[in-house]
Amino acid sequence: MNEYKIYQVKREHMREYGYRSLRQILWEHPEMAGPPREAWEQVYVYETEKEPSLDWLYSLFNRGVSLFDEETPEDFTGHSMSVSDIVETPDGKLWFCDSFGWREVQWA
Repeated sequence: MNEYKIYQVKREHMREYGYRSLRQILWEHPEMAGPPREAWEQVYVYETEKEPSLDWLYSLFNRGVSLFDEETPEDFTGHSMSVSDIVETPDGKLWFCDSFGWREVQWA
C-alpha cells in the first residue's frame, strides 16, 4: 500500500505562507532553504495500490475539477489542493504545489 501525505498551511500561518509560490516564500524569507515544517500540518493520508502522478493527486483533491473521473475522498477535510500545499510521496520526497507545476523541497 502506498501512502501519499498531504500538508496544508496552518490557519495561523496563512497570511505568511498560504497560497504563495515557493519563489515568493523564499524571496520573502531569504534565510530559509525551504518551507518551515512548523507552518504546515498534515491534513490527509491517501492510501492506494496505485502509483498516481502528482497531477492526478492534484485533480483528485481539487474539489470539482477531477480530470480522471475520480471523486475526492469523503473523509478529506482540507481545502481544495492549491499553491503552497505539499505532497509527501511514499519514497519520502516532498513536492510543493507551485504556481506552475511541482517543485521538490525539503523542510527548513
